[in-house]
Amino acid sequence: LSVVGLFGWGMNRLEIETDFTKNFRGGSRIVRAYEFVESRLGGAGVFDITLPAPARLDWNYMQRVLRLEQRLREEVVVLDERGEPTPGLTKVLSLADGVVAGSPVEINGLPLRIVRDSTARKGVELMHERIPAFVDALYFTPTDENETSSDGANTAAPTKPARFRIMLRARERQPAAEKLSLIAQVDAIVRDELEQDAWAKDARLSPPDASADESPEGTLDQAIADRAHVTGYFVLLTNLIASLLEDQWTCFGIATLGIAVMMMLAFRSPTLAAAALVPNALPIIMVLGGMGWLGLKMNMGAAMIAAVSMGLSVDSSIHYISSFRRARRDGSTVVAAIVQTQRTVGPAVVFSTLALIVGFAVLVTSQFIPTVYFGVLVSLAMLGGLFGNLLVLPFLLLLVSPGDR
Repeated sequence: LSVVGLFGWGMNRLEIETDFTKNFRGGSRIVRAYEFVESRLGGAGVFDITLPAPARLDWNYMQRVLRLEQRLREEVVVLDERGEPTPGLTKVLSLADGVVAGSPVEINGLPLRIVRDSTARKGVELMHERIPAFVDALYFTPTDENETSSDGANTAAPTKPARFRIMLRARERQPAAEKLSLIAQVDAIVRDELEQDAWAKDARLSPPDASADESPEGTLDQAIADRAHVTGYFVLLTNLIASLLEDQWTCFGIATLGIAVMMMLAFRSPTLAAAALVPNALPIIMVLGGMGWLGLKMNMGAAMIAAVSMGLSVDSSIHYISSFRRARRDGSTVVAAIVQTQRTVGPAVVFSTLALIVGFAVLVTSQFIPTVYFGVLVSLAMLGGLFGNLLVLPFLLLLVSPGDR
């Protein structure tokens, strides 16, 4: 029990592998490509902010976008390898930056608002003429008739809210906790900015989503903040990784419960069902606990081994217990039934398990590291299950079986 407790404690030390490049062998092309992007292009973590926007862009709206971008550059911080705060976002870019960069004059210095708005829209128009796909990807204004004016703005009445996109880039190679903190900081800054009255006015220029609160008394959070989203591949992958460990235990628990119910129905004995589960669960606990103590991180392959290993190795337990019960019904004592079962079922259990282990061991040749982890760890868990079924299960049957020993 102390050994099991030690390995069980090791499971609390499990950490998630958050570096996407660790899913591939070090010399692979994708790892080299990631290293190039991380070191020279500002990071491989790409995500976006989508904002509610007016049906026609104006300079005041772009100024608010630029202010939001500046806050994101200055206020979003993460800790580097030395524990020092460093900017969390390496790139923040939107259509507003393109308008400012392409304008021959300082737009803020122009005297009249109508002139500033006209200059900003002219910048959008010129960009749309040269790179329409780029502009359409950053500012989306759906219409009934899908009509577009010369400056890129839709002329038909909008039926859905206009959306304005800010592109963000961050380092991919950082812990999941840092990634989640970075995303939370971005979301908090966006929501703080959108609580301003000017944003609320612009948001009402476009019709709300069908899911939004359309009543005049709707709260600002419902009408605006819920329509601003921090989204993209970086957010998706980070949340996927963060939920990996929790999902593993959920799947393992459901699999164990389902197997226990089936065993109780088959043997009509909760005691025998529990006896069958123990020798198959112990190797899984030892494998995962060993990973925790050795500092090996969980990836997508390792997260699947618990439920899969339990389902594979419990098959041997079913054959063993079925043979044991037949021997008992034929009048054998408990010890004699165990000996008979070891002689008849034992060799079949050994060879079938070894065949599965050899089959899964082939996965170590894969270029995808989670597949390698899966093959190795399932093989180890099944090897442990083999010893459990041949050594631990007979001992448990000896303890729980009534009658003549």
